[in-house]
Amino acid sequence: MAKTADASVDSSTRLARLDRNESAHGPCENAKSAFRDAVMEANRYPDSEVKSLCAAVAALHHVQAENITLGCGSTELLRMAAESCLGPGKSLITASPTHEAMALAARLLGAEVRSVPLTRLYGHDLDAMLAKTDQTTGLVYICNPNNPTGTLTPKADLEALLSRLPPGVAALIDEAYHDYVAPSDGYASFAARAAANPRLIVTRTFSKAYGLAGLRAGYAVSTLETAKQLAVRRLPMDVNAVAARVALAALSDPEYVKKIALRNADDRQEFYNQANARMLRSLDSQTNFVLLATGRPGREVAELLRAHQVLVTSGYPHFENYIRVSLGLPQDMKAFWRAWDASMPHHPM
Repeated sequence: MAKTADASVDSSTRLARLDRNESAHGPCENAKSAFRDAVMEANRYPDSEVKSLCAAVAALHHVQAENITLGCGSTELLRMAAESCLGPGKSLITASPTHEAMALAARLLGAEVRSVPLTRLYGHDLDAMLAKTDQTTGLVYICNPNNPTGTLTPKADLEALLSRLPPGVAALIDEAYHDYVAPSDGYASFAARAAANPRLIVTRTFSKAYGLAGLRAGYAVSTLETAKQLAVRRLPMDVNAVAARVALAALSDPEYVKKIALRNADDRQEFYNQANARMLRSLDSQTNFVLLATGRPGREVAELLRAHQVLVTSGYPHFENYIRVSLGLPQDMKAFWRAWDASMPHHPM
C-alpha cells in the first residue's frame, strides 16, 4: 500500500523512499474502506468486481467496456502490447530517456530497440522517431508526461505523428502521470480516441495519483480488435479481487484525485523553491517527480544520499549528471534536503 503520514520516514531507522514515483498521500477514504471490506474475501478468486471495474473505467472515458483491458499495473499492459506488436525481426521506436519497461519487454521478445534523444525542450522528437520507422517497425512507444523528465510532448505533435505512421505500425501512449498534468491547450489525453483508432493503445494506472501502487492495477484503452489481441496475452486472473474492488472505489471519488494533483503541484513548487535557494537547476515537471541537476555523476550522488537513508534514482541516458526525486511528504523532503546539504555542501553547482 502507499505510504501514510505516520510511517513514511524515520531518519533513524527508515529510508525516505523517493525513488519510485509513488503517491506520498495514499488512496482516498472510499478506497481504504473498500480495502478493509475486500480483504475479508481475499480467499475468493476475482469475478464480478473485475467486470464492474471495466465498466467504470469505460464510463470514465466514454467508451465501451469492450474497449478496456485490465492489467496488473500498466507494466503488464506494456508487456502485452509488446507481445502483440513485436518479436524477432521487428523493431520498437522509443525515446531516450524514457520509462524502460517497454524496451525491456521488446528485448526479451528478440525485437530491436531504436531509441531517439529528446528534443531541446525535453519532449519526444517525433520527426526523428518517424525517421527511424521502417517496414520492420511494429510499435512506437510514447510516455506522456515522460518519465524520468516529467515533461510533455504537445498534443498537436502527437496528432501529427498518428496521422503519419506508416501502415502496420501501432503507437502506444503511456499516460501513467496524466492526472498530475495542469490543464492547458497544449496537452490532452488520447484515451478516448484509442477506442476508435486501430493503431493506437493508451495505458493508464492506479499506481500514481490514485495511490494504489501496492495493489497493481492498470488498464489500456483500444479498439475491440486490439483489446482481443491484448487479452489473449493476459495472465489468468491477473487483477486480483481486492485490487479490483479498491480501484473501483477509488474511481468513485474523482475530487480526491483533483485534490492530490493540486497538493502535488504545491509540493513540486516547494521543491523548486528549495532547489532555487541552493542555486540548483531542474527540469520543469508536470508529474510527481523532478529531475534535478547534480553537477557530478548522478549515480555518485544517489549513493551519497543513500548513505543518509534517502533513495532516489539516477543513471539516465543523456542525463548522467541528474537524479530523479519523487515528491514525498514534508518529512520525506526535509530528509532529502538534509541529506543533500550534508552530502553536497558546495553551492552553486
